[in-house]
Amino acid sequence: MTNSWRFSALADRHRALGSALEDWSGMGTAWSYAGDPAAEYMAIRTKAGLMDVSGLKKVHITGPGASHVIERATTRNMEKLMPGRAVYACMLNDGGKFIDDCVIYRTGPNAFMVVHGSGQGFEQLTMAAEGRDVSIRFDDNLHDLSLQGPLAVDYLAKYVPGIRDLPYFGILQTSLFGV
Repeated sequence: MTNSWRFSALADRHRALGSALEDWSGMGTAWSYAGDPAAEYMAIRTKAGLMDVSGLKKVHITGPGASHVIERATTRNMEKLMPGRAVYACMLNDGGKFIDDCVIYRTGPNAFMVVHGSGQGFEQLTMAAEGRDVSIRFDDNLHDLSLQGPLAVDYLAKYVPGIRDLPYFGILQTSLFGV
């Protein structure tokens, strides 16, 4: 592992499964395990697979000008995004050049969380916030797990009430295994 300064809560588990943990966005990330990569691929394509994508950067933007900041930094119109929903977007610099992609979560009328990769998203959001009535907080403590595959919702439905009722890109707060 090189140059990592953030650590996933699952780092010890990843190592136990045979991952060397490679640096991604400052976090030691499991890209592969000691097992059969073809079996991992088939599990995600036919059943479900859990991926630790905690290396993604999470930025909380709150305040009366929050939607304007996001509209300035991304390709999305925030008037169309209602609380409890999320949307995929591209982040562009002032010259219109693609710098990162992101998912924008609207958690309240003036509250958003932008989750982006290792690009310059945080810098772009910070520049767009200049002179606006907003608070921007980078969050290294929020971990991000992604359960994907055709049986993912079937598995979660046993533990998360209401998950089957979520619309596409809908969000809800819940507890899973007491956390």
